[in-house]
Amino acid sequence: MEARSVATKSQRKATRTHRRRAAARGLVRVEVQTPRKDAELIRALAETLRDKSEKANALRSTLANALLNPEIKTAFDVFGSDLPDEAFSGVFDQPRRDAWREVDL
Repeated sequence: MEARSVATKSQRKATRTHRRRAAARGLVRVEVQTPRKDAELIRALAETLRDKSEKANALRSTLANALLNPEIKTAFDVFGSDLPDEAFSGVFDQPRRDAWREVDL
């Protein structure tokens, strides 16, 4: 049999107070199960989404469009969408390895 510790009255009160304050800020508790290799990624996503910054808004928009819109099937659908340019900042910042080629249009 596994021994479980019972929370003290002060621990229960602290937990209740913490959750009440979080709820007042509009936060909800979400528990997920993920492979160990993705745990840090999930934590970073949650931390970013708790923020009210432009980075959080861009990430929220990108995730919603990629995961919640069933009509998006390919990367072309995501990159060809109406997402703001900020959603892709840092994605295409790598310099070209080769010289530009001449194109006759």
